Amino acid sequence: MLLSRTPVLALMASAGLALLSACGASETPAQQPAPAEEPEVQAEAAGEEHAEDAQAHESEAKADDHDHDHDHGSSGAGAAHVHGAAELALSWEGSKLTGELISPLANFGLSEAEGVISDAVLAELPGLVMITGGNCTAEPPVAKVDKSTGHTDAHIKLSWTCANPPGVSSLTFSGFPAFSSFERVNAIYLTDTVQKAGELSPSSPSLSLK
Repeated sequence: MLLSRTPVLALMASAGLALLSACGASETPAQQPAPAEEPEVQAEAAGEEHAEDAQAHESEAKADDHDHDHDHGSSGAGAAHVHGAAELALSWEGSKLTGELISPLANFGLSEAEGVISDAVLAELPGLVMITGGNCTAEPPVAKVDKSTGHTDAHIKLSWTCANPPGVSSLTFSGFPAFSSFERVNAIYLTDTVQKAGELSPSSPSLSLK
């Protein structure tokens, strides 16, 4: 039985399209997905990242420890909190000689945990530092306790009104006999023209200001 022309052409066209489609699929390979990283590579990268994070954390911790040590090793005036040692600074304000003694509270035989300056210690403070020459009159010392550095220090404000400031010749720390825990006092004296500094001790308690 003969087939009509139109259905045959339609079948041929369909077959041709199918053939071309099959050829195109065979000639153009499908794009393959990118290969996944090997487990060893992933583990190595993760290990390196972890090591870098740990190193950064360690560096930050060391910096924090350094800051912490620095803050707890200094007093408000920048002097180290060392039992047995103290800092004394004097300078002029017009005709008035002013000074400040900074000392661990333990040097006075007092408890740093309690942080209280006893009446017995307060009674000794007026003669703690003596000035020679200048016809000077001492004013009552003002003492307070400072715990801002993590330690307990005594800050003692001193002042003298002098009739003849150029006549002041020396200072003496007379607290060594009264407070045996004092071993040394680092003293400094500053004026517009003079700078004097020295370490005072029980055997050498005076500093020349000339």
